[in-house]
Amino acid sequence: MIHKYCYFQGAITQFDKAHISLNDLGVLRGYGVFDFYRSYNGKPFHLKEHYARFQNSARSIGLTVPVSFKNFEKITLDLLKKNKVKDASFRAVLLGGPVQNSLAPARPTFYILNEEAYAPTDEQAKNGVSLMVHEYLRYIPEAKTTNYMEAVKMQKEKIKQKAYEILYVLNGEVLECSTSNIFMIKGKHLITPKKNILKGITRKVILKIAKKDFIIEERDVEIYELLLADEVFISGTNKEILPIIKVGKKVIGNGKVGEKTKLLMKLWKDITHNI
Repeated sequence: MIHKYCYFQGAITQFDKAHISLNDLGVLRGYGVFDFYRSYNGKPFHLKEHYARFQNSARSIGLTVPVSFKNFEKITLDLLKKNKVKDASFRAVLLGGPVQNSLAPARPTFYILNEEAYAPTDEQAKNGVSLMVHEYLRYIPEAKTTNYMEAVKMQKEKIKQKAYEILYVLNGEVLECSTSNIFMIKGKHLITPKKNILKGITRKVILKIAKKDFIIEERDVEIYELLLADEVFISGTNKEILPIIKVGKKVIGNGKVGEKTKLLMKLWKDITHNI
C-alpha cells in the first residue's frame, strides 16, 4: 500500500494528485531508473549507500539525480513525518521526462513514493522458500533500471511452480534473483556471485557482518555448486535474509533452514532492531 503523501517534482504532495505526462520517456520508451530503500524505527537504513547506487544507476543511462544527498535525506524524513510512519519503504524513481520527438531526454521526472514496509512472513522465514530457475541476464545488470519486463512476464510461471522468487542464470552461471541477491554456504565459506548483478545494499551489509564467522568469497558461481550447497539464502531490502530450501526441483541440504543462515538472520535483526 502506498501512503497518502509522496514527493513529486520538487514538493511533497498527495499521491493521487501527482501525475506523469503521457509522453514521458519512462512511459514511451521504458527509460528510467529507481532505487528501493526502507526505514527502521523512523531512521532510513544505509541511505547514503542507496543514494550513491541511485546516482550510479542514473549515470549508467545518461541521467542525473536532481537533488543532493542532503535534500534526498530531508525528503525521506519529511515523508515519514507527513505520513506518520516509522517503519516504511521508499521507491525513488527517475524517468527521462516529457519529450516531443519520443527519443531525446528532456527535464527528468523525479518522484519518491512512501510505501508500507513489507517482508516475508514469519512462516517463510522459519521454514524457507523455493526458487525457480530461468535463463536471463538483465539489461545493464549493475544498474537498477525500471525494466522489469522479464520478471513481470514470468510471474504466472513462478506461481505455477510455487516458487517465491526467480533465479536468473546464464550459461550455467548463477547471477541473481529478479528482486534479490543470492548467497550459498559451503562449510565455513559464504559465497555470492560478483559480476553481472546488481550489488544490493543488504548484500553489502551481510558481507560485512559475516566476516567474523565466515570465509567470504565473491566470485563466479556455477548452478551445480549452488545445488550442492549446504545452505542457500537470498537477500534484499524487503526480504532481509530469507532461507532457500529448494532450487528448481533440487532440495538444498536437508531441506530445512540451516544453522549458519539462522546465525546471519540473528545478526541482521540485532542491527535493524537496535537502530
